[in-house]
Amino acid sequence: MGKMLTPHFRRLSQMLGHIKNTIRDFRCWILRQKARNQGTLDITDSTLIIAPHPDDETIGCGGLITHLITSGNPPYVAILTGGGGSLHNHSDITEETVIEARRKLTLDSACELGLPAANIHFLDFKDGSISARPKTEMERLRSLIAELKPANILVPHSGEGWPDHLAAREIGISLASANTNVWEYCVWMWYYNVWNLDWHNARKLHLSPAEHKAKLRAVHAYVTPKAPCGAPWSGVLPAPFIRANTTRTELYFHLNNDC
Repeated sequence: MGKMLTPHFRRLSQMLGHIKNTIRDFRCWILRQKARNQGTLDITDSTLIIAPHPDDETIGCGGLITHLITSGNPPYVAILTGGGGSLHNHSDITEETVIEARRKLTLDSACELGLPAANIHFLDFKDGSISARPKTEMERLRSLIAELKPANILVPHSGEGWPDHLAAREIGISLASANTNVWEYCVWMWYYNVWNLDWHNARKLHLSPAEHKAKLRAVHAYVTPKAPCGAPWSGVLPAPFIRANTTRTELYFHLNNDC
């Protein structure tokens, strides 16, 4: 009896997945419509993007990166972890191999955006353990911020869901100086059921056709290459997630430093 029901439950699971993805797409559409009424992001000074994993900086801020480069002020990126857990339970490839491969993807993606490799800093936090705030890695980030003295620090949105993203957000806020503008950027926020957004402090960045094409190429450089096991090095990312993060509009939220 159980074997006879298996195809039925498989079809039911697929149908429910399709419904959930349709709801996600509809929610993102609603948020995009609301974003159209927001002011335009106006960042021109020195900027540091704090990314919990390799690809978050491009998926969330790829348009802004190429926009700042075009404006003559390329941003800096601090990638906290090597993303070594992306193939956990998918492959017997070592974490070190995954990190090495994903680091190359970061440089390939940056090349598509026009971001110099010298502007990218790999800080070697352990994937999944940013919240532990290891002393050596924290000191590297603290020293980097002290050296760059960025006017703007970008951190993941509070609705990201992933512990590493939330920990990266908290760390970025805690290390920002009193005169630094702190902004949230969106990666997984688009995928999760987050409705209570701070629209008062929201700003949109509408990408030019050239900026949008550069971002699409940069995202492609991350999500397409595959490991020997057949899975993408960056992990299998849901289709609604990719759709939400590859439109011509990026959304940012300004924070007070005491958040």
